Amino acid sequence: MKPSFLVLSVLLALILCGNAIVISTGVIVGASLTGLAAVAVSLNCRIYECCRKPDPKSSAAALELYFKKHVFGQHIVQDVVVNAIRAHFDKIESSRKPLVMSFHGPSGTGKNYVAGFVATALFKNGIRSKFVKKFTAATTDKDLAGKVKEAVKNCPYSLFIFDEIELMPKGVFDPIVSLLDHHSDLEDHDFSKSVFIFLSNSAGAEITKTLKSIMVAGRYRDETGLKDFQHVAQLGAYNIEGGLHRSKLIASHVIDHFVPFLPLEQIHVELCIKKEYILNGCPDEPTEKDIRKIIALAMTKDDTKTFSNSGCKRIHKTVASHCNPQWKKY
Repeated sequence: MKPSFLVLSVLLALILCGNAIVISTGVIVGASLTGLAAVAVSLNCRIYECCRKPDPKSSAAALELYFKKHVFGQHIVQDVVVNAIRAHFDKIESSRKPLVMSFHGPSGTGKNYVAGFVATALFKNGIRSKFVKKFTAATTDKDLAGKVKEAVKNCPYSLFIFDEIELMPKGVFDPIVSLLDHHSDLEDHDFSKSVFIFLSNSAGAEITKTLKSIMVAGRYRDETGLKDFQHVAQLGAYNIEGGLHRSKLIASHVIDHFVPFLPLEQIHVELCIKKEYILNGCPDEPTEKDIRKIIALAMTKDDTKTFSNSGCKRIHKTVASHCNPQWKKY
């Protein structure tokens, strides 16, 4: 057997036996071996997940589809997030800093949903990808910078999601500020290709108050834009107790986009109910009576009598119970 075929046979055997392989990026001597290695890498990445640059067009298209099917009442979020992801990876080779977005708004408005959609659009295994690192108040510690560096070393296109940042201690993110700034190529780690997303309920009250004022003044919700809320979100995050309180992340201007998630109205909650019927595999479409019943159980209005207190957060389990035939007895 010729050496080149022997190499390919070994590589294919490793792949088919369930062993992910790592091919060095160094020069492989011999054109035939180089071609065989390329074939092996391609096959390996079809079976296992590889660290590859996300395609800006397909990633943006996937995000737009997810928004259309699963996210309601967040036209500003769609515009900002889709365009930010597309622009970041379209110019990735000349990027001088990572993409940093901070999601703010009331509970149940889709912040975790959208972060998960970003992961799904960028990586084969979505939120479960080994290249997606999610931190919560319970899992964020003093070695945050070390964990970020290790992840970027393994994959420069890594996605970092920080949830519940309003519950994290003040200053927790200060050690990673330098990693998120311009020219963030430190100690042989290139952070400029990564994406960082911070999620918080902070500034939710301020965003809600601002939207209510805009609507009272006669403007429609869909006519609002980022400029109406960005400063409110930034100021609220900076002044409210939590991980971003007086944070160097904000003071150093390393956050590229403060993304406001608007409070949801009943019409949006009704859309969530219809979507959950499909996702739960309910045998029938919801009737108006079904929707009214679920609304009564899973939604309360805020002080303005306009918006849902919990967005769509309580809809999933309520619809799942409603789909159970036993529900009809009560």
